[in-house]
Amino acid sequence: MMSNLPLCTRHHCIDWNYVSGKPRPRPNKWYIEGRNTNNGKTPFHTWKEWSYATDENGQCYYWEKWDRIAGDEDGRGLRLAMRRKKEVSSSSEEGDNDAILVAVGDHFNYIVGRQFLDLQQHTRYRDAGNTVELVDLAIQHGDRDTVISHLSLAGGHGTISSGWKIDCALQPWQHGKNVFDCLIGNCCNEEVKVKVIGSGVNNGCMSWEVVIGNDSWDVYECSVSRDELQQLLLS
Repeated sequence: MMSNLPLCTRHHCIDWNYVSGKPRPRPNKWYIEGRNTNNGKTPFHTWKEWSYATDENGQCYYWEKWDRIAGDEDGRGLRLAMRRKKEVSSSSEEGDNDAILVAVGDHFNYIVGRQFLDLQQHTRYRDAGNTVELVDLAIQHGDRDTVISHLSLAGGHGTISSGWKIDCALQPWQHGKNVFDCLIGNCCNEEVKVKVIGSGVNNGCMSWEVVIGNDSWDVYECSVSRDELQQLLLS
């Protein structure tokens, strides 16, 4: 049955279970089983995710049920994906960690990667098999900086209609804040300027940049025009 299902592959640019010097040996894969309606002309509203890997009996290790949520417009409305540009010439690591912002319909999710202070220092915990073990080992060694850097991952969800306010986050004190404030670490209650630049006449949204504060973001996908995106980001 699985061979007839769509196969999804996810490559990590920000890995929640990252361990220094031990990247994942293979990308995540899973099958999608959805119920077609209207001869497959409408999007799935409910689907199952089946693991690609199987056990000794040929059974999937897990399966998960997924449902669309109200306000996602069935994926037919706004679709936006942005990633913060890496400042190659930057001499400071402050604010130079990876970050992604995606939006579908009225919903957005964001993630900000860990801010590693010293990558070489983290390799001392090679016995750690996952982030939890690494943090525990660092605590045992009194290595507070390593603990903080591995726990500095930030992420959350919110809605555009609320004014880009966060309603769920790894750090609960971010609830109710504007996502653009969180993305640039704005703690001074100053207005964050957000601007879309680039014409995109020939290359579409791939030639745009979104400037949030002093950070530039690449636009990987956008289903609306540049002017419409500007209005949405300012809403």
